[in-house]
Amino acid sequence: MFNTKSFQLTISILAAAVLWLLLILLSNIFSPDSGMHRLLELLGGSGKGYIQAAIYALFTYSLFELYEKQKYIKGQYAGFNLGLLPLRDQLVLSPEEVAKIKLDTIKLEQAGQQNLLVAEFIKKACTQYRNDQSVSETLQVFNAQVETSKEELEGKLETVRYLLGAVISLGFIGTLIGLSSSIGMAHLAKTVEGMPEITRNLNVAFDTTLVALLTGLVLNFFYHRYLENLDTFYSRTKSYIIDNLISRIYKAAA
Repeated sequence: MFNTKSFQLTISILAAAVLWLLLILLSNIFSPDSGMHRLLELLGGSGKGYIQAAIYALFTYSLFELYEKQKYIKGQYAGFNLGLLPLRDQLVLSPEEVAKIKLDTIKLEQAGQQNLLVAEFIKKACTQYRNDQSVSETLQVFNAQVETSKEELEGKLETVRYLLGAVISLGFIGTLIGLSSSIGMAHLAKTVEGMPEITRNLNVAFDTTLVALLTGLVLNFFYHRYLENLDTFYSRTKSYIIDNLISRIYKAAA
């Protein structure tokens, strides 16, 4: 059976192939001299539009990747609505209450609320305080744990970063192929049949770069939108746990 990534890759390739064929069919409907035919040809609506088709495949797969990551980080916001920490002003927490918060969090996870980063950070903060009984040490370790977790998720973006670069590179590869074909036909420039063919190859050369840049702009928008949500989630997580747990801990003098 296919795993999720293999399925997404297959769908991306099929979608790009179908789009390419559709563009070719539509371009054949219009006159070669019409603006609509030229637009469809620019988008890949010709037999030489395989570079655009490859760009569309990478573009679709990149959207799948970003969608899965966006879905995951948005799902993590559910941790703030579980009431794991007290929100009342001027409230202080004793070491016993900190231990109870950890126990309640564990029970909630056992009841089905699993894989929530907020709950995991709360447990780690409570455990750290139990181990050294130091609020400052707990805060320091907590901040390090949050940064490590964030770096781990950012590290999983390497595939998306590669695909973003690959889309642009494909555009330039198409440009080089088109230019090379045109240069190879330079000896036909003085013939009636040769000049249109040279022009067509030049069109293909610059069309691929344009398509790559346009799709790259769209991908960069969704990529940076995910980064924004990622930063917002971790910033809110730090505020939530520091304000409602770590800064509230108070141990009476012996």
